[in-house]
Order: sequence, then C-alpha cells, then structure tokens
Amino acid sequence: MLVWVRNLMESWVARGFFALLVAVFVFWGISNVFTLTGGGTSVARVGGKPVDVSLVQAVYQSALNQANQSGQGQPDQGQRQQIASQALAQVLRQQVLRQEEQSLGLAVPDAVIRQEIGAIPAFQTNGVFDKAKFAQVLQQNNSTPSQFIGEVRDDISGRQLLLPLFAGVAPPDEMLNLLFAVIAEQRFAEMVSIPVSAQPSPAAPADAVLQRYWRNHPSAFTTPEYRKVKVVILSPVLLAPQEQVAQADVDAAYAREAASSPTVPERSVQVLSVEDLAASSRLEVAWKHGASWDKMQDLAKRFGATAVTLDKAQQTQIPAADLAQAVFAAKPGEVVGPIAGAMGMYVFKVTDIGQSGPDEAAVKAQITQQLQLQKAQVEAAKDVDGVQDALAGQTPLDQLPGNLGLTAVQGTLDASGNAQDGKPAPIPGGDDLKAAIVKAAFAAHPGDPAQLINGPDGSYFALTVDSVLPPALEPFEQVRAAVLTAWSNDEMMREAEIKATALLQAVKGGQSLAKAAAAAGYNVTTTPAITRSTPPGDANAGMVSVLFSLKPGQGTMLQTSTGFTVAALTKVVQPTPAQDPTDYAQLRQAMTKSLQDDTGGSFLAGLQSRDKVSVNQKLFAQIYQ
Repeated sequence: MLVWVRNLMESWVARGFFALLVAVFVFWGISNVFTLTGGGTSVARVGGKPVDVSLVQAVYQSALNQANQSGQGQPDQGQRQQIASQALAQVLRQQVLRQEEQSLGLAVPDAVIRQEIGAIPAFQTNGVFDKAKFAQVLQQNNSTPSQFIGEVRDDISGRQLLLPLFAGVAPPDEMLNLLFAVIAEQRFAEMVSIPVSAQPSPAAPADAVLQRYWRNHPSAFTTPEYRKVKVVILSPVLLAPQEQVAQADVDAAYAREAASSPTVPERSVQVLSVEDLAASSRLEVAWKHGASWDKMQDLAKRFGATAVTLDKAQQTQIPAADLAQAVFAAKPGEVVGPIAGAMGMYVFKVTDIGQSGPDEAAVKAQITQQLQLQKAQVEAAKDVDGVQDALAGQTPLDQLPGNLGLTAVQGTLDASGNAQDGKPAPIPGGDDLKAAIVKAAFAAHPGDPAQLINGPDGSYFALTVDSVLPPALEPFEQVRAAVLTAWSNDEMMREAEIKATALLQAVKGGQSLAKAAAAAGYNVTTTPAITRSTPPGDANAGMVSVLFSLKPGQGTMLQTSTGFTVAALTKVVQPTPAQDPTDYAQLRQAMTKSLQDDTGGSFLAGLQSRDKVSVNQKLFAQIYQ
C-alpha cells in the first residue's frame, strides 16, 4: 500500500529513501532473522517486543493479490516464500523504526497527516480533497481509512527520523575533483576499418587442401550428439485451451474487474469557435446542410473562426465548461450550436462516443484464459497420481491411459533442443518447459525407467531415451561446399589481418595513421569525444578501454565481428568543473546519494544489532505454505 502511496505523491526523496530501507532490511533480514523462537501468534520479536503474525499476513496477502492480478498465474511455493520474506522484512523494518521513533519522542501531528493525504491527487476532485473518493480508492486497493492513515503516519515518522541524518552528508570537493577528472576526460582518435567482406575471394584450392582443412577443423564439421526420446507432458498450460468455462463466470469476473477500474466517458468532437453570433449561425447552417469537415475548416477561416478537433476527450479535458456540458449531452453526428461561452460562440458535432478503460472483449478473453488455466490446474493435480501409478507399474509411455490429460511427443534432438534438420524440435509448451525436457533427456541413459519430473509452471513430464547417436565427423564429400566456404572465409580473414597489421606497424614506426591509410587507399574516420562513462554508441567497448591506456600518437588494432579496426589516439582533453558544470553537478548529486545510502545502511544495521530481531521460523512458514 505504501508503495502505491509513494507513487501517488511522486516524491523522489521518498522513493529513494524507502527503496534504501527495503534493500537494507531485506538483506540483513534474510541473513540474520531466521532463528526459531517460541509458539503463539508472535512471528517475530523486535527489541523484546512481539510482532503478531497477522501484520505479516496482511502485507503478504496484499502482495499475493497483486501477483495474482498481474496475469502470470498462481505463484509457486518458491515465489510465495519470496513474497512472504519481503512482507516480513517490511513489517520488521516498520517495527524497528517505530521503536527508534518512540525512544526519540518523535510524533506526527494529525494536521500534518491530513495535509499529506489531502495533497494526493487520487483523493481529489477538481483539486480539492474528496472524502467519498478517498474511501472509494482505499476500498479498490483493499485498504481502510484507519489502516491507510497509520501507514501515512509511519511514512512521515520515518522521514522525520532519517532525513535529518542525511542532511549533512556530502562528498568533499577533493574527491569530486579526482572523480570528475577521470569521468570527464575526453579522447579523440582516428580509425580505419578493414572488413573481411571487402577482401578478394581466393581461388578454389585443390581438394587435397580442403581435405587437410577438414581434418584440421573437425569440430566445425562434426554433428552433435543426438538422442531419440519419447516424452509425455502433463501441463495445465497445454490443457487449459480445452477447458470449458461458463459465460456466467466470465461475466461475473468481468463485473468485479470493471468495478475496481471505473471507466470515464469520452467524446470525439469537431468544434468551431466563433466570436459573434451571426457568423456562428451561418456556419451552423452550412454544416447542417451537409458540408464536410474539410469544407467547414475552409469556411471557418473566411469567418475568422477557429476549427479544433478533440479526440477521445473526457469532460474535464474540454476547457470551456459550457461547451463540455453540451458536448456530453449531444447525440453523435448531430450539429449543435451556437452555444454561448466565455470566449464567444461554439458550433460542434460529436463524431464518436466512447469511454476510457480496458477493452471489454480483451479483458473477457484474458479472464477466460485465467479461468481455463485454473480449471486445468485442478485437473492436472487430479491426474498426477494416476500417471505416477502407471509409471510405477512400468507402463510404457506410449501405452499410458488416454484419460490422464497427457500430451505425447517423440523424436530426435540435440542438447540445444534442435532436430536433425537444424530446426527447433517441436516440443509442446513454453521455452522453460522445453529447456527442462532437453536437460533431462541428456541426463538420462537408454533403458532408464521413466519417472515423473516436476517442470515449470506447475507442469510434469516423463521421458525415456530410446537411443543415442554419438557425435560424428561428417564425410568430406557431404560437407565439401561448407569446407570450401569456411576455408575461403579464413583466407579472407588472414588477408584483412595482414593489411591491418601493416597499418599498425606504420603507426608504431612514427607515421600518422592518416598518412599510412592514405598511402594504402583506406578511408580514415575521426571519432567524436569519447569518455569512460559515455562512449559513442557505435564504439567497440574493447577499443574504448584500450584508447584510455594509450598516449597521443600511439596505435592499436582490434578484431571485430566484421574484420579489423586500427586506431590511433590523436588528442586528450581534460575539462574542468567550470567548463562542464552540468556533469559536475550530476556527479555531486550521485556521490551525495551514494554516501547517504551508506550512512542509512550503517544506521539501520545498528538498529538491527541493537534490537536483536528473531523470527519464529515454523510460524513464518505457515504464511506461504
């Protein structure tokens, strides 16, 4: 809930501060708090005071609901445990900070809380706090006024506690100047590219040369190991499209979704704004007699009127209140006016009526898929025991009962999941499931009995390896064309490398790269300013790092994906803070934030050490199991 509040308040201070708190407490919380304590309803103790499990359960349930609504399906136990750990860390953070606030006597006046809540745009109507809207928004987010006010109170108290701690934290100028000298340093270089593709193709050699190349590069012409497998898959994702969902259930779920995301009426409208009544009346007559909008725009210029098109505008987005009210009362396609307004007269035509919010058909399709997946998950859970029993009885995979919801497939594949034709093997399911099946296939041995294996997204699968085709060097006659291509590419690569090396040797001999390149007939390009933090978008990262190790006049050579690049450093520029105040200010801001993070982390670690946090591991585990 507080994350949502901070998004509404759009405070970078609050966002950064609470991101720090979450990171620090999750880190030390996971590493230190999981100590078994007594029973009861206390999931933890902070400074000797109990923390009731209901506090963690409330935060956990809220986060779980958000995860379910994201459309990613029901979280598995590992994901639920992670959500519960984050919820526990959040509650422990609140408890530790609250105890420190109480020990320092910090308090938040009710007037400050009212002012903070009243400033949140989501609770306002026309810029004024709306109590009814406040209650409605909280209800939509599964919260209550008392709960929300308590969270805001904790939020403000936390800022009172830690913001003064950060106020005096700043990096010294000496450190900033040293860092700026490194970060802002600019380097310029001349470069020559020698692509492999530009080299002349060599003449085809004798077969004896190609055969020697084929023997010397066996890995390039060896087929991978293939395995012939049978696989059966029990997956809710694969079963879901076959499940039947009652339309009434879809409609009911959509009604709940629509209630939590109210729509706002919209209008698309063509408007003529006219200064006097006579001109507006003449424009109205022309429009009502069938003039097109293009024609009306031309007439508007003759009468000194302004033609405006508003597309999908809400009533509050139309600047003139009288016009807005008339537009939303008009029928589509009807010319209306003249309407008197503060700025003159209006004549308009509503071209379309709609409303904001999600598309009903798309939402219902998504809901249908979710309901199908839920039913499929139930069906898959029922079929698991039947599959295990059949496998325990040594039933071959191709003889398993047909009523167990299984998807069967067989074929030959390599460790990359490709078939013998080089294309991806047609294994049903998502990429994670395919990867799990391929991994299991290459971990099994021929003759191993099939076992049911847990897969991703609540799926199961079992497989057997029928045979293994070991790697084999392909016969020269079958791959001669591929050998010729590989040999030619290597020869062209060698030619490009020889030419690049000659250029580099010329630079090392004292010649400028520009002069050496001109003599060899190559084009030279000059780089824009290169810095350690912002290299040019097309610059090779390896080349940039080498350039910062060179002195002016020195050169280097680097192999790229297309050939070779020769570069020579020509100039080094060292800007001062006065010459680049914007970057210097950004560096100061970044370093200040880094030091504040370190200070906050040390402070929070000290509170944790003082309060000796402990957790009832058994009770905590009940939250997510």
